[in-house]
Amino acid sequence: MEEVSLIIDDQIFKAKKDVLCEHSDYFRAMFSGNYVENEKQEITIDVVDAESMKIILKYMEIGLIDLSEHSLTTVAELAVAANFLQITELVKQIEYCLDLQLSVSNWMQTLAIAENSSYSKLEQLSAAFGLLSFKAMKPEYVPTIQKLYWYLSHPYLDTHNELDVFKFGLEWIINNETGADALMIVLCCLDIKRLNISELKEMKVLVSEYANSLGCKVVDCLHELTSREFDLSTTVVTEQKSMLCEMFTERVYNEVLTLMKQSRDRQLLYTPTVPITIVKDTPLDVEAHFMYTFSKDKGFEKWIEVAEKNLWGWNIVAWGPTKLVVVCGEYGRGTGSFMKDVKVYDTLRMEWTRHGVELPSRRHGGVAVVNDSLFIIGGVGGFRVVLDTAVIYDLKQRSFRKIAKLPDAIQSPAVCVHNNAVYAAGHKNIYRYEDSGTSDRWTTVISINTRTDCMISYKGYIYCTQNYFNHLNRFRPDEDSSVQLITQFYYPPATVCDLGNRLIFFTMFTTCGEQQADALAVEEYTGDSENPTVLWAEIDTAMKVNEVAGACALVLSIPPVNLPPVPHHMRYLNHYSSFT
Repeated sequence: MEEVSLIIDDQIFKAKKDVLCEHSDYFRAMFSGNYVENEKQEITIDVVDAESMKIILKYMEIGLIDLSEHSLTTVAELAVAANFLQITELVKQIEYCLDLQLSVSNWMQTLAIAENSSYSKLEQLSAAFGLLSFKAMKPEYVPTIQKLYWYLSHPYLDTHNELDVFKFGLEWIINNETGADALMIVLCCLDIKRLNISELKEMKVLVSEYANSLGCKVVDCLHELTSREFDLSTTVVTEQKSMLCEMFTERVYNEVLTLMKQSRDRQLLYTPTVPITIVKDTPLDVEAHFMYTFSKDKGFEKWIEVAEKNLWGWNIVAWGPTKLVVVCGEYGRGTGSFMKDVKVYDTLRMEWTRHGVELPSRRHGGVAVVNDSLFIIGGVGGFRVVLDTAVIYDLKQRSFRKIAKLPDAIQSPAVCVHNNAVYAAGHKNIYRYEDSGTSDRWTTVISINTRTDCMISYKGYIYCTQNYFNHLNRFRPDEDSSVQLITQFYYPPATVCDLGNRLIFFTMFTTCGEQQADALAVEEYTGDSENPTVLWAEIDTAMKVNEVAGACALVLSIPPVNLPPVPHHMRYLNHYSSFT
């Protein structure tokens, strides 16, 4: 076959034309059309670098490539080359590999690779990964102040308060020694209206070393407004102009007003999702198992089918903000045929993944996720034996190990995660799992009068409910000696979702057994000794919540990558370099 010489970075690469045409649309067009290169024996290519061409020719020769052998910098150059040469299969492999290897330390570099290589889907996914991983992010992973601004000011940043955002930005400034002027860039990142007096009080302490800077004075001004019990709004700032100009300066007043006007609102939305069965005249074990979403405006909407029609006793749990995990279950009551695999639904990629594992037989277990570890506790095993066993399944490595037995054998135990520790409710006690490295055990944390059916961690407490009573109880581990009654619901609670700043309880009242749900309601609880508020209710409904399967809140929409620039913010960024 005819050979051709490719001249790249003053190096010569010999390649057969038919091999180049087989893999590359770029070379196929060059050698099949009326191009001058078709008659040449030597072809110069400027866009591709020599190292990338060497890797590409090896890939063309054997048809495989192990991208894990190469650094992210090399993969970035390879991505540009594969895109330019229009090697479709290699482009797909690179994009898949980069997506698979996303981490808190490399997502921003991956985002840059995706931008430079026109990988639009990877660009969206890597941006979403970083924005939704704020709690695990470190300032050293952000390379420039422009990237810092893009990240911290993004409306879809997963943060429950602006103080954490400010601390992150301030730490970045200190580590990079940018000077006091950069404080204004960090303030530009905040959703000013969300700040409260306690946060601003702490911010005042944090910026005390920059006492003469504009940023410090702006923080002082905002604190002054909240200390006088004013809302942070443009209307209030305008009305208090005289007072603020007298206490500070007109420039500080103008900066505060402009910040207020051009502040971006946080828009990240966690959607409550709950398993619901539509009760009909047909037996429940032939009805499809669907997750429903809930919103105050639209009520309940069918979302996705999560389990086969005859699967009984399955569980769901969230793995991070965008993944739904389905485990456990028995195919037909009393058949002894169990679902032992793990299914994961990715809400951003909108696809299911089966892990292909063989977990111990179990239905009606209790489940919780800590980082990448899935705890599966109690439940019912083969021959209808109620279990006291527990396992930890590694969702990344796709392997499991047995852990210490729960002191109680219990079906559908209430399980939750609090301060990165797993808690499980037995018949008369609530236990915490402790692992010293050499041994592990379940330690009694608190005693309970009635069995707890549902637990959730929220604002420093573990909240507990029982689905026969309307009560909401709570306790602080290692501080409280007993569980305290806080408030009551309109109907007995079935399950709950944590939306960050509030809890959403799905409550129901049934009089005719499991075939009929007479009433279904959604009640909101924000804490701070407030009573629950009924958001939605329906009487004589055909909807029944599967309370033993669980519920969770997930992010269902992918955040945008590019945002319109804010002129006032750009003014500060331009002091460092042009914003891109």
